[in-house]
Amino acid sequence: MPEEGPPDGAEGAVPDVPEVRGRASEVDTTAGRRGSAVLLAVAALVAGALVAGVVLGFRATGLVLGAGLVVVAVVRLTGSTRAAGPLAVRSRAVDAAVVLVLAAALVVLSLLTPGGEPRV
Repeated sequence: MPEEGPPDGAEGAVPDVPEVRGRASEVDTTAGRRGSAVLLAVAALVAGALVAGVVLGFRATGLVLGAGLVVVAVVRLTGSTRAAGPLAVRSRAVDAAVVLVLAAALVVLSLLTPGGEPRV
């Protein structure tokens, strides 16, 4: 009984793959740069909050991060999904609500925590 396998001359040949057409071939090449800009802005916010924490105490870190999260929520609510970049995970309302709740919790906790002065 002959073994079943690829036809003669087709050993190791890759079958023809149809060309991709439609949405996948019309990818926006600036999306990666826009996402990088958003992540760079968030990284700058975190770095600023850390500097504020070292200079002014941890209470300032919480307040700066909370204010930054409010800005992120406003950008998510008012900007397009493309402008939000990697911050756009769910619908606009859900993303903004989650970020605003986190911002409020962060601000309240930083204000209620005793101490907060720098140890310089």
